[in-house]
Amino acid sequence: MSTQLMARAEATKLARLLELSDPAALDFLTGLSPDAIREFRERATDLLFDGDAARMKRIAAAAKLVPTVISAKAAERAFGPVLCAAVAGSVEPSRAVDIAKALPARFLAETAIQLDPRRTADIIAAVPAKLVVAVAKELGGRGDHVTMSRFVGVVPEESMRAAVPVLGDADLLRVGFLMEDKSAVDRLMGLVTDRLAGVILAAHEHDLWVEGLDLLDSVGPQNRAVLGDLAAGLGGEVLDSLVAAVRELDAWEALLPVTSAMNPDSLRAFAERPAVQEESVLASIMDAALNKGFWLELLPLVVHLNEDQRSILAARLADKSDDELGELVAQADKADLWEAMLPIALAMTDTDRRRMAALPILQEPAVLRTVITTTAAHELWSQALPLVDALPETTTPILASCIGELSRDQLLAALRTAARSDNIDTLVDIALAQDATGRARVLEIIDRMDDLDEFLAALTPETPEVVWDGLIEVRAEIPVALRGRLAARADACGCAAAAAQLGADLV
Repeated sequence: MSTQLMARAEATKLARLLELSDPAALDFLTGLSPDAIREFRERATDLLFDGDAARMKRIAAAAKLVPTVISAKAAERAFGPVLCAAVAGSVEPSRAVDIAKALPARFLAETAIQLDPRRTADIIAAVPAKLVVAVAKELGGRGDHVTMSRFVGVVPEESMRAAVPVLGDADLLRVGFLMEDKSAVDRLMGLVTDRLAGVILAAHEHDLWVEGLDLLDSVGPQNRAVLGDLAAGLGGEVLDSLVAAVRELDAWEALLPVTSAMNPDSLRAFAERPAVQEESVLASIMDAALNKGFWLELLPLVVHLNEDQRSILAARLADKSDDELGELVAQADKADLWEAMLPIALAMTDTDRRRMAALPILQEPAVLRTVITTTAAHELWSQALPLVDALPETTTPILASCIGELSRDQLLAALRTAARSDNIDTLVDIALAQDATGRARVLEIIDRMDDLDEFLAALTPETPEVVWDGLIEVRAEIPVALRGRLAARADACGCAAAAAQLGADLV
């Protein structure tokens, strides 16, 4: 959970303990550690409850001596909710529950406000669901979300399930924000799966995005994906409202894990929002990713960014030192996120791309194999070839081996993409660096291409001489018809010497 959001929740609960009507009076505390605020609140609570502990125990002991009905009347008429809350922790749970059954919901709600769940968990857990519902309804009517939140972790699931319907969607959001034990948020979500869209909509309609972001930030990965997809499904207005709130709170570290869990359609809808496309917003997102440890959460979003947006990210990435850049690439490789890394590499300047390609990690055979297999699986040749072209010559044998492992269709897709790009020489050079069997396979695929004319047209007067030299070197392996066409193409490109050597001995 975001430290900023946790601190705000803790300050709100402290304001209740101090009986401050406006929690904003403690906003100055939100710069402190949430744990520090919570520890102060718990110590203050202990002082209030422990100040007269001996007397509270004597009162609790006296309650055992009279019938339950009389104890209940005494609690309501003589003690009042504050004293009852102080005594509750000293009363046997079953006795306390019996007394509670004889008290009206209004009085129990006022008592609950004063209770310390740490001292009365056994009593709370034993309260019948019907009574929990009555108290929840009373607290909900008062808008007392602080009190309700303090008991979520100790009320049995049956009682929680029964009480949820008496609360509105905005109430659920506020209660979740203030919960003591955030590990129970997923359990609470499981009770209201049919209302989650309404909860998100409540964040938008009631300006409760602080609470909404806390919810998104507190749940587990599976529920995070559900909430993210629901938010995207509610439309652009809700997404714009969410982005505006995150921007104001500078809470990108709370949102990035959510976007990374979205399905592709939802993530695309998010990326296409005008607010997300603003350069200042993108800069904030990227700063959170690169400087606050959310790099892997950013990468799924990259796939859905446009060329200009990727260029902004590529430039910021290039500002990193070689060690930092290498570490980020290593993280992406370990997470199998080359599908996102390749578009970033394409968006880099030629100088930055070559710097990235020179990193030690991009000389590792296993990494290069992953790059090629990811490229082939997602048909990313147009994005991968510029990076491959920037790799040192020492990687050519490794890449040749990887190319040899591609299926016929994958290799054909690579050849066709290369023919439409400025990197045909890169792919030809790698393909010809294979062993004889691999070269024969590639040459046979080229020979049978339906669009062979387009492939040959990619060989131009600007094609590096090394490509023609490579073809000449393996001319004996080239099918006769293809060799003739290559010779004719070399001649048309003004490479007479290559044309002569390729055409030699042809009938």
